[in-house]
Amino acid sequence: MARSKEFDDRTAVTAARDVFWERGYASTSLAQLQAATGLSKSSLYETYGSKRALFTRAAENYLEQAITPRLAPLEAPGAGKAELAAYFSGLAEFFTAAPNRIARRGCLLLNTAMDLNDLDEDAADLVRGYRERVRKAFLAIAADEQKAEILTAAQIGLMVTSRLDPALAASLARTLAVEVSAWP
Repeated sequence: MARSKEFDDRTAVTAARDVFWERGYASTSLAQLQAATGLSKSSLYETYGSKRALFTRAAENYLEQAITPRLAPLEAPGAGKAELAAYFSGLAEFFTAAPNRIARRGCLLLNTAMDLNDLDEDAADLVRGYRERVRKAFLAIAADEQKAEILTAAQIGLMVTSRLDPALAASLARTLAVEVSAWP
């Protein structure tokens, strides 16, 4: 008779996501994943197949839990500069209110771009897809390709800056919110 799983898959994937998010794919060890999830090495491999497969699940979890709620107002029909300003104000609030350890995580998908030598084309596609989703959301509001690209670059820059200095990232995000609000 097959043994039933004695753990919550969603909880384990979320725990793994947080380790990958904080440390990056290449710097995350199997021992760290075991400690975070509470699973043995054999349970991790039996359930997820590989570290890479677990990372895919963690990235999907990140998109669902962290990215979609933040981008949804921008992607909604009729979204405008108020939603765009609120997006950047929301980032500023996060960088300010989150514990420093969490505010310094940046973006799991953008961090993944730094690990692409250790990953594969599927991971690169995931990062490109995320960037394109953000750009399209900005483009729908800005209605100008160049503005959308500049906002996308600014958003990426904010996430990288947050890894170094969350307070500076918050200040820059607030400035972007004010700038967007002032658009004609």
